[in-house]
Amino acid sequence: MSTDASRTAPGVRGHRSRTPARGQGGLGGKDSPQDRGAPGGRPPGQAPPSGPALKLLTAAEELFGERSYHRTTVADVCARAGMATGSFYSYYGSKAEVFAAVVRAINTDLRRAMRVALEYAGDDQRSRERAAFRAYFDMLSRRPWIDRIVRESEFIDHGLFREYYEQLARGYARGVRAAQLARDIDARYDPEVIAYAYTGIGNCVGMRWADWTAGGQVPDDVLDDVLEFLARGLAPRET
Repeated sequence: MSTDASRTAPGVRGHRSRTPARGQGGLGGKDSPQDRGAPGGRPPGQAPPSGPALKLLTAAEELFGERSYHRTTVADVCARAGMATGSFYSYYGSKAEVFAAVVRAINTDLRRAMRVALEYAGDDQRSRERAAFRAYFDMLSRRPWIDRIVRESEFIDHGLFREYYEQLARGYARGVRAAQLARDIDARYDPEVIAYAYTGIGNCVGMRWADWTAGGQVPDDVLDDVLEFLARGLAPRET
């Protein structure tokens, strides 16, 4: 999987003639990874949150993950952030608005972590897949609630839910197309199909081992099995 998922993707259905540079795709992002992964996502053109806005965003992410959207109030978020309830509205217009900011922050942080991992990965597709999956699984271990928040967004704001996955898949598809041009992946496959397969595999494996299992780590042998499956299923045919 590879990505900078924030731009329009060449290589997805209907765009196969547009070719990404080798380094533009991956399962991930290009800034330094964050220890805790403080939320940073926002709509295009809006400055990243900082100070009190970031404190509220971080508190909201934790509470939405622990309790769910419907069982969290604005007062709860402010209490967790150590701020007066009335100050919330200086930064966010509603609980729905801060929820959307949280989902976008998760997306931004994930793509950033993947970009960083890919900077140190080998040039072949299997090495890039390993680096990007590991970056995602490690982020999920540190913040095990993030997938629960994203899944809940389907029922809070379906457009937001779709935006989240479309952003990731566009970047993955660019990386797949680059790998096809490098003959690492069979060029018969539609990059968009593979991109969503990556997404589904990552989500379910991460949920099973990082979220549901005590210790919250995806073991290396599980990741090895995922990569072996991808190598056997996506390798070009011998000619």
